[in-house]
Amino acid sequence: MKFFGKTLGLLLASLVLASCGGGGGGGGSGDAFQPPQSGSITLTATTTTLPLNTAGYDPAQRGAPTQAEVTIVWRNANGTLVNGHDIAVSISPITVAAISCLAAGTSGGGSGSGTCATTSDLYGSVPITGINGQATVFVNSRLTAGTTTLVVTATDPTTGRTVSASLVFTVTSGVGSSPASVTLTPSPTGIYLPSSGGTNSSAISATVRDGGGQLIPDPVSGNSGVDNIQFEIIGNAGDARLSTNSVSGSSTGTKVSSHTVHGVATASFQAGDQTPQGPIQIRATVDRADNNVSNGIQDPVTFTTSVIVSDGKLYSIQVTSPVFAANLPGITINCVTTPCVVPTASGSVTPSPNAIPTNPDATLSLVVSAKAQDRQGNPVLPGTPIRFGSVDTPVGAPGSKNDNQFLLSGIDGNPQEGGTLFTAPTGQFTTGGGGAGPGDALVVFGKAVQGNDDLESAVTVQSVTSATSLVASPGFNLNDTTGVSVDYGPVLPYLIGRSQQGSVTAQAVTDAKGVVHASLTYTVKSVGNAVAIWAQGDGVDRVTNGPRRVTDAGVLAYPGVAPATISASPDPILGDTTATVTVCVADALGIPLRGQTVSFQFALSGGGTGTVDGQTGSGTFAQVTGVNGCATGNVVTTGVPASAAGATSGSLKLSAAGKSTSVGISVQIATLQVSPNSVSVPSAGVTAAITVTARTASGGLVPGVLVTGTCTASGGLNAAIALTPGSATTSNAGTAMFSAVASGFVKPGSLGPPVVQPSNGTGTCVFTASGNNSATVTFNGTANCATDFSPPSDPSCHP
Repeated sequence: MKFFGKTLGLLLASLVLASCGGGGGGGGSGDAFQPPQSGSITLTATTTTLPLNTAGYDPAQRGAPTQAEVTIVWRNANGTLVNGHDIAVSISPITVAAISCLAAGTSGGGSGSGTCATTSDLYGSVPITGINGQATVFVNSRLTAGTTTLVVTATDPTTGRTVSASLVFTVTSGVGSSPASVTLTPSPTGIYLPSSGGTNSSAISATVRDGGGQLIPDPVSGNSGVDNIQFEIIGNAGDARLSTNSVSGSSTGTKVSSHTVHGVATASFQAGDQTPQGPIQIRATVDRADNNVSNGIQDPVTFTTSVIVSDGKLYSIQVTSPVFAANLPGITINCVTTPCVVPTASGSVTPSPNAIPTNPDATLSLVVSAKAQDRQGNPVLPGTPIRFGSVDTPVGAPGSKNDNQFLLSGIDGNPQEGGTLFTAPTGQFTTGGGGAGPGDALVVFGKAVQGNDDLESAVTVQSVTSATSLVASPGFNLNDTTGVSVDYGPVLPYLIGRSQQGSVTAQAVTDAKGVVHASLTYTVKSVGNAVAIWAQGDGVDRVTNGPRRVTDAGVLAYPGVAPATISASPDPILGDTTATVTVCVADALGIPLRGQTVSFQFALSGGGTGTVDGQTGSGTFAQVTGVNGCATGNVVTTGVPASAAGATSGSLKLSAAGKSTSVGISVQIATLQVSPNSVSVPSAGVTAAITVTARTASGGLVPGVLVTGTCTASGGLNAAIALTPGSATTSNAGTAMFSAVASGFVKPGSLGPPVVQPSNGTGTCVFTASGNNSATVTFNGTANCATDFSPPSDPSCHP
């Protein structure tokens, strides 16, 4: 509009000047005012029909069958190319196809600013800057069939108007639209009887696709729609029903028909109070022949899913046993004041991550969770109350035979099914750990012995009648999971005690997932001490319809704060001998972690074998960490080769509390032995076999030692020693073999007057190995006078 207004003003001014000048302008010339015309954009594509990109072609693969090249030409109204201006390219819907382009700087032939970062990226819209009249983009099909529209827009530099052009692309699967598959997804997968108060319906969603994996088109027959999917309940449904929308209206029953919209149809499954509990199967059927089930099913395609129907009443419960790991979740360091004072990083006002508070109160809290389910495996109804409890006393004193073991415990417990009596033939109820008394907790681990799940219990001691008998309350369940009460006798593990070091939340309620959380709080000095915890709720006995307590119990150690630390000493340990290694574990607060199992694994790169406490290769220490957080293992290694200077010949990896460390294994040579240590060289020379043996300080043979020999000689008749080989590695027997050839040590005898031969030769061979160890063999020339004539003919034999 600004351009047009300016043009009109100039036109009016010229008219005024013309009239003032008196120049005549033919008013009847017939010329009409015409606004300037905008240019145009032309799009040319190599193809507008593309197949689905099921083969996964990359957009950078030029000429791929799933890609169309589009040329964009922008011209002024007079036909000249528009240079140095921007255009915008977009496509929709991008689920069908998307844009790719040349790398930045090439799409428009201009600056390229703002264009594709890489040739492999896909875009829904792309700006191309500084176009020189022509640009190129690429349309790439995706995994959804259909049509999509490419639009190119720009602002005409002369008129200021928007100019645009568009091109429609079709992406096809090429297999037709007949149904090829149907899938069902129930939500939720578990529902409840109406009388339970829980959700009693599930939406069953069906997705129907053709052979190319595309959603089938909406079913039609002539000018009206048809039903193209059938839902039905398989087997005994009781009073359960399906409901859906049919083309003829709402449909309800055990078998109903419906129609897809964009490939999706939905039916609702509703349970009644007479619906049998357990999994109920729902089947969907489509007709591959004509996508119409209203006229009968000729070529069925089916899919079956299940919805679990239950009463939501507590049947089983499981405590999630905390396991100490490098980053154990759920541990809280409690503080004297709230909130805790947490240090900040230097120069920051934000608390440091994983920082230890500066005002701890010497107690820790662990989140203990339990998962509660009904008999069909569905979560119990939200709000179901669950009780928690713990026992940590009496246990054996540190260093005693029963260190950290519950003293009032055994494996021969016998709860009276349906009664209150508890007996154990080896029980020590009156003496163990000071004896049991009223108010103590009795925990029976019924799940530890198959067939006794009902007897998993946490009850209160009412009275102790003898060392092997007591009365508890409430009474024990009937052991009738199968419908018949069974008494297996005194076979169940149990413990009796009270909690003096920690306490647990008394009661909490389940959430929508059937999960309930409690907090176990204990002192820092209790870390590593044994504790038993349990979760318990009230259910219904399916046989008697009476009350049934549901319990899960377990034993663990009060855990420390992550991350743990681990150390081992000494490092390195001596190899090819017997050594001891001590492993110590502590939590993030430096508290020794008691009762931790130490695992080990040898890594001997040069060969050999290793054992710890009699176990070869890998395993665990015979003892767990004590109250000081440490455990010691007896390490024996054999056949480990000697270590190079400043290096080791292997390592021993040690792990505990989710952390690992290692110590090196070093084999140092204490001495080299040679045999023989001296060689006599007669006038004819000699070849000597030399054995070099490497030994440790304890006398052990050392394999894998590189021994190097160097020989020198002088005197005689050009005395010389040739050594073969120049170096050798000791065998498993710790020996290396060499051959030395000595010659020229003695001048041959000759007849003549007795003359002294002053220069019989001498020499040495020095053998060295790592650690500056060496051994020497000497060589000496000797005249062969013993076999000479008498008087001697060799003047060198006597003066």
